[in-house]
Amino acid sequence: MADGVVLEQTILGHALNDTSCFQLFITEVEWDSFSAPNHKVIAFCLSRMAASGIGCPDEDSFQLVVSQYPGEDKDYGGAEYIRSLQSAFIDPTENYQSLIQHFKLHSAKVRIGGSRLQKLLQVCNSPKTSASDVKEVVASIQEDIESANTSGFNFKDASQLGDEYLLSLESRKEQSFHTTGLADLDAHLANGFAPKLISVLAGFTGMAKSTVAIHMAHRIAVQGVGVAMFSMESTSVSMMDKMVSTLTQIPLGRLKKESADLTDEERESILVAVNDLRGLPLLINDQASISMDGMLYQIQCAQRRGHDPKVVFIDLFGKLEDVDTGDNLAARIQREMKRVRVLAKSLDIHFVCIVQIGRQGFGRGRQGSIKRPTLIDIKNANAYAEEADLVLLLHRNKYYLPDLEDDILEIDVAKQRDGEANMKEYFEMFADRSTIMGTDKRPHDHGGEQ
Repeated sequence: MADGVVLEQTILGHALNDTSCFQLFITEVEWDSFSAPNHKVIAFCLSRMAASGIGCPDEDSFQLVVSQYPGEDKDYGGAEYIRSLQSAFIDPTENYQSLIQHFKLHSAKVRIGGSRLQKLLQVCNSPKTSASDVKEVVASIQEDIESANTSGFNFKDASQLGDEYLLSLESRKEQSFHTTGLADLDAHLANGFAPKLISVLAGFTGMAKSTVAIHMAHRIAVQGVGVAMFSMESTSVSMMDKMVSTLTQIPLGRLKKESADLTDEERESILVAVNDLRGLPLLINDQASISMDGMLYQIQCAQRRGHDPKVVFIDLFGKLEDVDTGDNLAARIQREMKRVRVLAKSLDIHFVCIVQIGRQGFGRGRQGSIKRPTLIDIKNANAYAEEADLVLLLHRNKYYLPDLEDDILEIDVAKQRDGEANMKEYFEMFADRSTIMGTDKRPHDHGGEQ
């Protein structure tokens, strides 16, 4: 029992001290699987806090929900015990999944032992019990224990693999990968914006990253797929400007001027566009500052209100608030990307992280050459690339050479986990109308990398 208590303390200590562990805990562990009464209360409180949108909890949070515990014994040990669990957190987060599997095995054995022992006692105390009845119960106990002992066995034999593969082929017929909204690009993507995955959309300043993200979000929502956007750079009004401009083909400059400058025809087309947008499953959060926990809370609130976002855009990812942990930037990004990975899997959502490439990656030669972005240009590229399933790099010559007649947007598929990478697609930009269209045109070589 002592080992079981220590295991339970370790599971709870991780969940109390680390947000990534907390998110794994609430998706993988049942609160009533704990054997120690006070641990059961703590686990119950954690599950209730998660349902209420509270992020990684602290000791004060327990007082808000402990009264809801259905059992009679509500004593969880108080603030001192919570602090002791938090101070015992020493193992790397990466080991938490295996700890959870070990805990599940342990709790299964405890549960089986208790229920089967009670049944065995009942059979033995019954005057009508025969020797064969006892043997049957004992055999049943042995079978359950063997099943529990192998519950953490994660290998699949060849027969099982074959069956699952055939089933997956059938399920693919019904599986809808969310497209990017750019048809020429979608044709080269293996999974598009598939659930449980992460994309990175990166580029230098002025490469239209936000415009591309808004275009994608709008086109996805038009398909009836729920979309949520966290925009820490643009206001919701400016984002609406771009969508309305695309739908009406009214230049952005005219929309941003006094409304008196608009013609009656333009006003009518704006009303039609806005009404079309009203019916879309599109959510925009334009808080200038938000944390990962705050973002999770907002998504949970949206779900409770009947919304079902399947694709979530984060613009810009590097502006997410973070508790000061003393980590350097690379470590922080790595940690936050791992948290996004956990969220993507647990919430069945595709996350699109918009990333700013630092100025250190930009270079121009004596002849005005322009350097196209690569993965290594992204500051702390490894932190992004390791977790991302898809990396798209954006580039526009016209930003650097404004006299160019055509504004060609290059999208480089720099990484694709399950498909071909290192290929480019091209789109014509009409920045004044926030419009992006597929094109056969190619950018002229101005001495830069192609």
